[in-house]
Amino acid sequence: MFLFPDKESRISSLVELLILLTLKKEGRLRGVDIINRLSEQFQNWKPQSGTIYPVLARLNEKKGYIYLEEKYYQITEVGEEVLEQGLKSFIETIIFIDNVFNFSRPLMDELDIIKSEEIWLQNHLPHITTLIDGFPMVRAQFSGEKSSEIYMLLTRLQEVIQDTLQSIDKQITAIKDEEKIVRVKIK
Repeated sequence: MFLFPDKESRISSLVELLILLTLKKEGRLRGVDIINRLSEQFQNWKPQSGTIYPVLARLNEKKGYIYLEEKYYQITEVGEEVLEQGLKSFIETIIFIDNVFNFSRPLMDELDIIKSEEIWLQNHLPHITTLIDGFPMVRAQFSGEKSSEIYMLLTRLQEVIQDTLQSIDKQITAIKDEEKIVRVKIK
């Protein structure tokens, strides 16, 4: 698991994972371009050259996951394999953290839970929308077997979203019926 890396772990930090992801997505980039791409992606983190360049050197010289040619970094085949394994490990870590959050829910106030879920949705819905919008392009790359698997996953996602929206509607109706909502007119 990424949160608790073992000795076999080939990616040792989130910064390494982010650099490999950036190079996989963007192709050849200079170090300053990597810093700029990461800065654009994160609101609360501004990567510094003193952080990024030592990691680039380690990924290049010690690990061989990237190579440097004429001031441009590029991911290697080994780097792509390691990235794939690292992403699986990172997803396991996210699931673990989600389970910890769910485990702590009984200790949280309902209002705090709703607020935290709202923040989660605001952060993730754009990515889910982008993913769904991108499926027609991705689907063309897959065989018929993969397309049917994507269809089933999207159908299940649709059901989950519909069930969730129905549950929210019921809660809103219940609150309105209990007349706990204060209506304010603004002139």
